[in-house]
Amino acid sequence: MKKNMFMLVLISVLLVVLAGCGNSAANTNNASPNSSASSAPEATEESPATAEPVTIKVAHWSPEADITPILEAYEAQHPNVTLEYVELSDSGDSVAGMKKLDLLVASGEDLDVAFMPGATDYSQRAGLGLMTPLNDLIAKEAITLSDEYSIDPTIDGNIYALPDTLENYFVLLNKDKLDAAGLAVPTEWTWEEYLDYAKKLTSGSGPSKTYGTYFHTWAMYWELALINQAKNNNLVNEGKVNIDSPEIRQSLELRSKAEQDQIAVPYADTISQKLAYRSEYFTQHAAMIVTGNWMIGSAGGSEEFPATFTTAFAPMPSNATGQPSGVSIANGNYVGILDKSKHQQEAYDFIRWYSTEGEQMQNVYSAWKKQDVDKFIASVKETALSPDKIDADSLAFVIKNALPAPLSVPPTYQGELEEAFTKETELYILKQQDLETTIKNAQQGLQKIVDANK
Repeated sequence: MKKNMFMLVLISVLLVVLAGCGNSAANTNNASPNSSASSAPEATEESPATAEPVTIKVAHWSPEADITPILEAYEAQHPNVTLEYVELSDSGDSVAGMKKLDLLVASGEDLDVAFMPGATDYSQRAGLGLMTPLNDLIAKEAITLSDEYSIDPTIDGNIYALPDTLENYFVLLNKDKLDAAGLAVPTEWTWEEYLDYAKKLTSGSGPSKTYGTYFHTWAMYWELALINQAKNNNLVNEGKVNIDSPEIRQSLELRSKAEQDQIAVPYADTISQKLAYRSEYFTQHAAMIVTGNWMIGSAGGSEEFPATFTTAFAPMPSNATGQPSGVSIANGNYVGILDKSKHQQEAYDFIRWYSTEGEQMQNVYSAWKKQDVDKFIASVKETALSPDKIDADSLAFVIKNALPAPLSVPPTYQGELEEAFTKETELYILKQQDLETTIKNAQQGLQKIVDANK
């Protein structure tokens, strides 16, 4: 743990030192008549955008062939701008991509725009001073960011990147079983009602039994009544451990009740048989699962898991009647401008376009509030193996009424926290310790991790 902090500091120092060395290299490169960057006029933050030729270097981990059509579309609309793509990974590996991005920046590579695959990557690079604040550029455009995007990317009052894609949570339901049980697709519900649905959707016995729901092994499935909160929705918030809280207690009791009532796939089976959430849902071993937007396309079936029933979508349940449904923690990709970019206005114009119209061209699940949801769903169905198995009405309702929580950046040691938390909660669900002991041990265990990382 202390080793992690040491490495972070070491990386920070290395980046600063190498970036300083990199300035000389960049200046030398700019002197070259063959350098496309040097042929462009040197705009500053204060200087207005011109119609003179400008080259913007864009770094992303997507394979070049995938992103080229989008870049070409922007160039067609902006003939004075050339977008030079810097491929960070030829396999689409975002982790490898971030490592290469850091090395390029440290070696003085003259980049303008960088994509980042999540809040942690975004906050780390903002904290290291690699990304430029966008506040002035946003103010110059005279837009209100909350009117444009469903995720607020603000960190300590500054905005270092725009939200690109959106990742949030909702519930998938087997609509065929829902119809057979006489249940409506929920548009507003609580966890108590979720368990009631699970009970009514449980049927059969033995190997052919259908359970009402399935909870996977990920830490988030032990935090269901926490991750649907708009604030303080991490295990640790601003250094304070959040285990001894009503939300964690409700989350564990929810899992325990489903286990005791035998309406959720037994956790012992989940870990002993190494069950997977896709197979549990698509084989109809479980009728409902809490999941994320990456499953929208999968609902239409795949070669491995054909869709043999209709999937409906419901918002994240709330903790109690009167609280809004559809709230969930949110993440996604972010796109920002490198602090050393000499073309910040042109780079800003590009990231605004990419995070709005550009994403719509790619038909991804976007953080842009003005995305044409109906067009997005129609396009998803066009590429689905079984488009008739996606319930478009409930999907549209969930997307249009989602309430992503404001950005809450997890600590760099989030993995350690989740591992320690899961270790204790497994003992609870397997009846090896009671709730209070679980809360106490988890609180103490996570506090030790926090202290070790101070």
